[in-house]
Amino acid sequence: MRKSGPMSRDDAPSAAPTSAAWFETDPDAGRRLWHWQIRIFTLLWTGYAAYYLCRVNFAVAQPAIIKEFGWSASQIGWIPSIYAAFYAFGQFVNGQLGERFGARRMMTVALTIAAATNLAFSFTSSFPVMLGLWALNGYAQSAGWSLLIKTISNWTTARRRGVVIGLISTCYQVGNVVSWLLAGYLCDTGWGWRSAFWLPSLLLLPITAAFVFAMRNDPQDAGFPPVRDDVGAAPTHSTSASPVARLSAREVFRITLSNRVLWVLGLGYFCMNSVRYAFMNWAVQYMADFHGRTIKGSAFTAVALPLIGALGAVSSGWASDTLFGKRRAPLCAVMLFALAGLCVAFVQIPAGSWVVATAMLGLAGFLIYGPDMLMSGAATIDLAHPQTAAAATGFTMAMGATGAILSGAGVGWLKDAAAGAWGTVFYALAGLSTLSALLMVSIWNARPTEAK
Repeated sequence: MRKSGPMSRDDAPSAAPTSAAWFETDPDAGRRLWHWQIRIFTLLWTGYAAYYLCRVNFAVAQPAIIKEFGWSASQIGWIPSIYAAFYAFGQFVNGQLGERFGARRMMTVALTIAAATNLAFSFTSSFPVMLGLWALNGYAQSAGWSLLIKTISNWTTARRRGVVIGLISTCYQVGNVVSWLLAGYLCDTGWGWRSAFWLPSLLLLPITAAFVFAMRNDPQDAGFPPVRDDVGAAPTHSTSASPVARLSAREVFRITLSNRVLWVLGLGYFCMNSVRYAFMNWAVQYMADFHGRTIKGSAFTAVALPLIGALGAVSSGWASDTLFGKRRAPLCAVMLFALAGLCVAFVQIPAGSWVVATAMLGLAGFLIYGPDMLMSGAATIDLAHPQTAAAATGFTMAMGATGAILSGAGVGWLKDAAAGAWGTVFYALAGLSTLSALLMVSIWNARPTEAK
């Protein structure tokens, strides 16, 4: 749908023609649209990957911070937990705001704040200040995924949604890999753990500049007719050049919260994301504590989690589109049941067997990032009203981020309660994976409206 309101239209005419009229009058439109789609994909991919440079670097610096200040696992766990709490709150708020202001404005501000908080974090030794800075970082970074999903859905058709979102979701796995490798290297240099925060913050600045000048929220912003082709509860674009009224904030809120299937998806993502963030926040610590690796060595082996996870995301997007008839829930359920079994298998790994642990982390990444991409991206867009894509994704992400709160202080508390043993942690993660899988079974046949 062509939106109305005070959105900027830097390159667009006052009223875009219909798709049919456009291609009749401009034979080169398809080629130019394709170039713009590649440009938008690249900007969104790079921008969101950059978020991770200033997000998961804490997980790598965590062992060095514990060593310097002598904090317990449960205490240090509050830092990623406070991040997740503000990330959850921000997802819900920014998902609503994203319908109004779009990715170009909000992600630019978010990247700037992420860089500033990381730079400030590198200069403090105060636990309360660290909590405050990481909370602000969490809120800023919440203005990311829901906006990315809405924007990429504006530029693509529903037929290719699973594959496209699967491909673009590799941004946060690659961003995770680069962040861990960079932070692991920096922590083992003479610069110490603080350099793992100030250097990534500087790297965000040129990416932010490119984003603000080159990004467009939808095809109309670039002078094209609408591309998105959803059908069902409401059309996403008009059949004339006249703009169609946008839903009010109250209507967006009501439609989002009254969607029963979206609630089931959100609860499933609550459980799944608890598991994902537990691995993200503690994989480096696990390799250092249990298998005796250095921080650099732990980071370099733990990257198997997001690296193989990227393959899981891409293959899951393709499989859900082609093998499961655009049903996302069955594939999520199968992978999550397998993940539960893998978590139990982690308990059997002997201490010091870091090669086996690395292979298991890679398999865990494959089984985690497939459902993660589907639940937070393709499935949410499939089940949402076409005009509430950012709000619905913000809702799902808020539910998932609420679950991620458990992965910080919760995992730290379990580890301390078990006198440092990891078995209790892995059994808890197996239970959460199973519960998420069962919730996906309950919406087994949910699919996009146009696929019914």
